[in-house]
Amino acid sequence: MVYEIALIAVALAFLRGGSLRRLQRTEFRHPLPIIACFLVQTAAMLLYDRIPFVHDTFPIWISLSYLVLAYCCWQNRHLPGFLAFGAGLLLNFAVIALNDGRMPVSLAALEWAGLDEYIAPLQEGVTKHQPLTQASYLPLLSDVIPLKPPYALSSRIVSVGDLLMTLGISRFLYRRMVESS
Repeated sequence: MVYEIALIAVALAFLRGGSLRRLQRTEFRHPLPIIACFLVQTAAMLLYDRIPFVHDTFPIWISLSYLVLAYCCWQNRHLPGFLAFGAGLLLNFAVIALNDGRMPVSLAALEWAGLDEYIAPLQEGVTKHQPLTQASYLPLLSDVIPLKPPYALSSRIVSVGDLLMTLGISRFLYRRMVESS
């Protein structure tokens, strides 16, 4: 995701008299599974190259967490931005599911963004990503969009799904902060 956009949404909300208290009053459906999914994904990424069981079952953990997150997004579709966030999530999930549980990343985009140091770990398979190749499925939906300053605070490669998720979460933050109770 492009976190800077979410920060801009929060700053604009504050300029329009927005409040974190309004955001805090948001009634999420199924908040605990959402948190659990992010913890599962983080644990799977951190333990991937340390525990053989996690390595062998990595695509299952990631896929299950995405499916639960998609369900939670659907259950929260009444909230502003959650449909866009869910659409981006499903696009990313489709790419990851079809590519053995990993998001393909364009090596050319990494080079263009000045992120050459990520190419070797990517090729060694020690990340949740893998190099984009001719054999990758849904290449246009993979991480192929390079961002670097001034369009982001730091260089990164994103997907169309990441951009939709960013727009969704930014819309959610802005609208919930400025809406009156």
